[in-house]
Amino acid sequence: MDPAEVMHPALPGCMLRLVHGDAGGAMTNFQCDGCREPGKGGPRYTSGDLVLHTSCARATPALQHQLVEGVMELRLVAPAGGGVCSACYDTVRGFHYYCSRRTSKGEHPKLHPGCAKLPVSMALQNGDAFELRMEVSHRCTSCREMEGFYRPWCYRSTNPEQRMYLHVKCIKEIQDEAEERMMVRLRERADRNVRMERRVCKTLVIMVRIVFRLLIGDPTPILIEGVNAIVSMAMP
Repeated sequence: MDPAEVMHPALPGCMLRLVHGDAGGAMTNFQCDGCREPGKGGPRYTSGDLVLHTSCARATPALQHQLVEGVMELRLVAPAGGGVCSACYDTVRGFHYYCSRRTSKGEHPKLHPGCAKLPVSMALQNGDAFELRMEVSHRCTSCREMEGFYRPWCYRSTNPEQRMYLHVKCIKEIQDEAEERMMVRLRERADRNVRMERRVCKTLVIMVRIVFRLLIGDPTPILIEGVNAIVSMAMP
């Protein structure tokens, strides 16, 4: 449960207030003044003209993520030399978590606060389960790219007989598409030797909706999209 008020992480004395819902039922688009990433509806913190994702407003000074070795420290401005978020591969423009310990590929992990809070595992009520991985040895079901120079984190289904893969980056890119269009896209890009059943497509669409809403700090899909359990969250 998000508190009604929190102190701005970067502006001492600036109190942020929690705002629920959207005026007139329409989705409110905004740019977060913390991570500088887009926001779309759902709960957020505001003060005057300032608006922040809940994950940015409540960002802790340090974070221990299960997929990252070492402690990640909150940084309030973009890295001087540029950089991308390890999870979604979008540019880091503002608030982010940074780890001084390099990965096996020589990179310093960076995460948007919203990406840092994504669950590393989740189970749906239909029995499908997914785990978040830093890399996979299979092409993403959406973009057909795989590990190499293109390295955003990926959700992988745990059923070895019906593997499903979705990059966090792809989830952010296709979340606005209508359900049928999204399902057509997934079927078009499926392996030629794999029959992409409608049930599988529907599961992936549910995953897209859930993960995107969690990225912007809205837990509502946990209730309405059929999530049975979300466990192993990154811990501060």
